[in-house]
Amino acid sequence: MQESMKRQKIRCWQCKEIFSLLIDTAGEPTLTRACPYCHAPLKLAFGGEPQNIITVMRGAARSQPQEITVYQLPEILESSDPSLLH
Repeated sequence: MQESMKRQKIRCWQCKEIFSLLIDTAGEPTLTRACPYCHAPLKLAFGGEPQNIITVMRGAARSQPQEITVYQLPEILESSDPSLLH
């Protein structure tokens, strides 16, 4: 699994249930999904400052260090209503 992939806990803004979702923390800082419990549309905003991580593949011929930018997320990410303008 890539270092930027993380199983993240998310709280639904509508029903307040907590569920987990595999997300790419190096991807877009804002995602839209649906709650698996109440099916409400969700907006997830990573927020905060991204952090650079350098990875090196050991044992690979001519491997070069690779730098990726990931977001450090809280234990539970709060979602919001995507229809609200921010």
